Amino acid sequence: MPKKARLSGIKAFRCYTFEEAADIVDVTTRTIRIWTKQGLQVMDSVRPALIRGDDLRAFIKGQREGRKVKTGLDEFYCLPCRAARKAAGAMADCDIVGTRAKLTALCEHCETLVTKPVEKARIPEIARILDLTITRLEVSL
Repeated sequence: MPKKARLSGIKAFRCYTFEEAADIVDVTTRTIRIWTKQGLQVMDSVRPALIRGDDLRAFIKGQREGRKVKTGLDEFYCLPCRAARKAAGAMADCDIVGTRAKLTALCEHCETLVTKPVEKARIPEIARILDLTITRLEVSL
């Protein structure tokens, strides 16, 4: 089973049983029942209980938005910490390959290596906040 519930098969104006909803989103019926306890709206007046497609889609999108973490220019998302963290010592490496740039630093909390892609145009702005070591790599075709 995929880690992400699929949105592509959900029809907005259709009602689904728990089993149908589970098949369409590619999760188990137990997951659907857990979602109803977490706030997924169910039409209880009808038997079997039905879930509207637009409610299912909105619930899944809401879950995804709730998991997103915004990071500032000088912050990285640290996987072990599961949070936005600043670079240790306010230092980072910047690798520029063609039109792409990638920042690499250590997490200030757990000292894990963290990276993030950035726009090449924002490097001067980031350099005012972090002590950057910039490396330009040539692309050979």
